[in-house]
Formats: sequence, structure tokens, C-alpha cells
Amino acid sequence: MTYTKPLPKIRPYTKEFWDAAGRGELLVQHCDDCDRNIFYPREVCPKCKGRNLRYIKASGRGKLFTFSLVEKGAPPDFKEDQPYVICLVDLDEGVRIGSMLVGYEDYWALKPGAEVEVVFHPVTAEISLPKFKPAGSDFTFPELQA
Repeated sequence: MTYTKPLPKIRPYTKEFWDAAGRGELLVQHCDDCDRNIFYPREVCPKCKGRNLRYIKASGRGKLFTFSLVEKGAPPDFKEDQPYVICLVDLDEGVRIGSMLVGYEDYWALKPGAEVEVVFHPVTAEISLPKFKPAGSDFTFPELQA
């Protein structure tokens, strides 16, 4: 099955991030000028405007900051996925990442502060999207078929 949803544009400064995601690793950037971690990948630190950025491996673990069930009104490319949960996750590395929550059993049992971990959704041979699942869940995405 071909993935038909929008894909991220891989730019020179995001290539390392997407390459790591393809290997099942979540990276965040670290600014050596102000000693802060940042997410999403950029060329300039949003805190200090420094350019001494490098990638570090993140644990992939964090806590749900907030989430929402999308039952109606999804963008056209995502209508077939309804209902689905979008979320903001506070990673242990001190950055907040927007994503989708997968592998949960009961939406109504979800709570802010719940522990989650990253799981990668391989959507093309080049792109795996980081999504999150409840910590300890055995949920995985199927591998791509050639």
C-alpha cells in the first residue's frame, strides 16, 4: 500500500534527524551556545539565535502534555484515519514534540502526565514518522513491504 499523506521535506539541516528516525532513533538538537535542547530541527536556536547546533540521541520517553481525539473535521488526507489522537509530549530531554498517539486501549482513560514512548511508523523507504504510544505498550507498526 502506498502512503498518500503529506511527507516532510528533508532539508540539509533535517537529514540527520530523518536518517536516525529511519533507524528507529529519535534525535533532538542541542545548542552549544545556550546549552539547551530544542525541537523541531532548525538552523538557528530559537532561544539565543546561536548556530552551534548538534543532534543528540533522545530517550524517546516522555509524558503526555495534552491530547485531543479527532473524530470529525480532519484535514482531507487524514479523514480515513478518524478517529485518531493528536498529542503534545514533553520528552525527558526537556523539549515538547507534537505527534500522534497510537496503541492506546481507551481514549477516555488517557490522562495528562501519562508516560509515553516513541514508536516509528515507516511510511516510505526513506521516511519513518515518530509517533507515541503508552509506555510499556507492545504496539508496533508493520514493516514496509518491498
